[in-house]
Amino acid sequence: MKRALLVLASGILTACASTPPQYYSLLAPGLAGDRQSAPSLAPVRANYAISVQPVVVPEEVARPQIVVSTSDNAEVIPLNAALWAAPLESQLRQVLGDALARRLNVMDVGQSGVADGLPLWRIYVDVQRFDSIYGESVQQHVVWRMVPQGMPSRVRERVCSARIHQPVASGMTSLVEGHRQGINWIAGAIADAMPGKAAPKPFEKATVGGGLIQFRGCVG
Repeated sequence: MKRALLVLASGILTACASTPPQYYSLLAPGLAGDRQSAPSLAPVRANYAISVQPVVVPEEVARPQIVVSTSDNAEVIPLNAALWAAPLESQLRQVLGDALARRLNVMDVGQSGVADGLPLWRIYVDVQRFDSIYGESVQQHVVWRMVPQGMPSRVRERVCSARIHQPVASGMTSLVEGHRQGINWIAGAIADAMPGKAAPKPFEKATVGGGLIQFRGCVG
C-alpha cells in the first residue's frame, strides 16, 4: 500500500506537465460572497474584539503548489497541477479568523485598527507542521500566542499548543477538506483556551469527526 501511494503521488507529479492546474481553497463554500449559501452570522455580543495576525507556516509548504508526501518516504512533492487559490498563509488566517469570530461571538478586525478603549486580543499562530500524506491523512501541529491589549491587568498572555490527525481518502478534494476540518478544530481549541477562562487541561487524544486532536496545554 505504501509503495502504491508513492507511485500514485509520482503519477500526479508526472501528469502536471500536461494537465491544466486546478485551484483549491481552504475557505468553506459560501464564504466568498454567495448570499444564498453563506451561513448566517450571530450578532456580535462580546465587549472585545480579536485580531488574528498573519499566520506562520513551514517554508516547504509556503508556495503556490500543494505539497504532498507519503508515510514511508522523506520526499515531498509540490504538485504543479494542484495549486492553492490564494497564499496558504492568508487562507489559514482567514479561516481561523472566521471560525473564532463565530465561536466567540466577536469581531475579527484583522490588521485594521480598533476604536480607542476597545479591549483586543491579538492572536499569533505558528503552524509548525502542515503535512499532507496523500490518500492517508493530514496532520497539523500548531502553537498560538494570545496577547491582550486594553484588557484588565489580571488578564495575561497565554501560549498554547495542539495537534490534529485527520484520515483522508484519495484525491485532492478530500485532502483539502481534511485540512479545512483540522484548522476548524484548532480554532475550537484556541477559543476554549482564551484567557479569562480557566485554562483547559491537556489531554492525550480525543476523537472528533473521525480524526484525532491532542491539546497539549498552555503556559502563562
